[in-house]
Amino acid sequence: MTDNRMRILPFVLLFAFSLTIYAQTDNNWPQPAGPNGDWTVTTDTKVPTDFSVTMDSNILWKSELPEGGQSGITVWNDRIFLTVMKPIYKIEEGKGVKGSDVLALCIDAKDGRIIWQEELKGSVDSEYMYGFSDSSTPGPVTDGKHVWFYNASGNLSCFDFKGNLVWERTWNPVEELDGIHFPFNKQFEPFIVGDLIVNMETYWEKDGKRVYGWNYLYGIDKSTSKEVWISQDGLTHYNTPFLSKTADGKPAIMIGRGGHHQVPEKPSGYSLIDVKTGKRIWQYETNEGLSLYHATWNKDYAVWYTESENVIHILDSKTGKLLRKISLTENADVSKYDTETGTYVTQRNVDIQKQLGFTIFPAWYTNIIVNDKLFFLCFKEGRYRKNIGPEYTMGRIDLKTGKAEYLEVPVQVDYKEGEKSNIWNTELTTETINIRGLDVSNDKRSRRDGWHWNFNGNPIAINGKIFFTTMLGVVYCIDATTESFDEKAFISINDLGPKGQTWSVNAPSFANGNLYHRTLKHLICIGEK
Repeated sequence: MTDNRMRILPFVLLFAFSLTIYAQTDNNWPQPAGPNGDWTVTTDTKVPTDFSVTMDSNILWKSELPEGGQSGITVWNDRIFLTVMKPIYKIEEGKGVKGSDVLALCIDAKDGRIIWQEELKGSVDSEYMYGFSDSSTPGPVTDGKHVWFYNASGNLSCFDFKGNLVWERTWNPVEELDGIHFPFNKQFEPFIVGDLIVNMETYWEKDGKRVYGWNYLYGIDKSTSKEVWISQDGLTHYNTPFLSKTADGKPAIMIGRGGHHQVPEKPSGYSLIDVKTGKRIWQYETNEGLSLYHATWNKDYAVWYTESENVIHILDSKTGKLLRKISLTENADVSKYDTETGTYVTQRNVDIQKQLGFTIFPAWYTNIIVNDKLFFLCFKEGRYRKNIGPEYTMGRIDLKTGKAEYLEVPVQVDYKEGEKSNIWNTELTTETINIRGLDVSNDKRSRRDGWHWNFNGNPIAINGKIFFTTMLGVVYCIDATTESFDEKAFISINDLGPKGQTWSVNAPSFANGNLYHRTLKHLICIGEK
């Protein structure tokens, strides 16, 4: 039996059931994953690619947020929706900052003014500004009439655009199982598909001794909060489901199982779920790798990731059958920056593991497919994993040919007397200070530079330009269309605030010809002045 509790107010509206993925318009970004659910968009609108908050370059406005948060940014015409953690005004010495409640914000897209805010209560505490997600991580979704806000601590609430509560749905997330804490090692994003809100919730069963909880997708009627279906297969907290369309045009969501800390859902691997019924279209099982990535797929391919095993699995997305394994290290091109000469040097067709002594570890949640090419950041070595590299590089894998290419990028951008300079190959840290000057993070891992063991914001791609964000508040713009993945692909490095004082594990959104981004302290509108 389910342990879900729902409160439905009498003025709900009824909608006809449909399965439309929202069409792209230049004014709307209806969910953090974009109109198509795959984090990519093609538009005739020009995209800003060069900006700086520090130098006030191409920044249309910047507004203070009442507290830090990690949700994506949803935009509909002149309204912006996002969540933050419940504001902290005092921290007792020696006590950590934890909480289960979030604020749902509606913000004016013209100037960043907060129009209304509502509290969503949760049942399981998370650490504030935890580098591996918190209660505020999943973003809101909208259909232009209503907006649905999510609290990972167990709350999904529907509001109209004036801030009136339409319905509230709560559940009990897994708090602790055999000493392992959940759910705050996760990167789930809800979707809106026609008249369905697709959510992740815990389904509970009792055996008379202990309570076991597996996580499943829930297809929820957006007007009533009633369950339309529960997915046939489960998914782990770690997995980011991925919405796309099959070769015959059917909306489907790929989900994954397998992760650190003894996540219970089995078997390890992927399932493709029919959005209309919640039934499994196919299942892929493997004993290699974990699902700490976006479950990236398109009408031809699905990609399964193996962390540091130096291969990825390429599946036929029509059948779920393994087509081939692609090496991340063999016959690779590596473009590194020479700080002495100020130029890039490219080594071609090298075996990275045999010749350079590195394994490749794609950074969690940085993977995105653009034009049948897979892009990701590469983790650097640390305390638990050695000989990982090349450091501070991005990877590009051609899913058709298997060709691997790697490009080094700067770690940070700096300004001295107004002159821009790049910082290369240097491990940095940042701070987790909120708008009131309080350090709201308990975990030193939440102050890294984003290239080692944390969950960065999801990349997005607009017109073939990919935007990656790291914990330092650094935003890279990369051209996905260049023939070779070398310095010609590196468009710009941008900042969301001063070096060492800016924190973000967020993804940008694109609407009204502007990028909207956020940090621990600010919401930022980026556009050409």
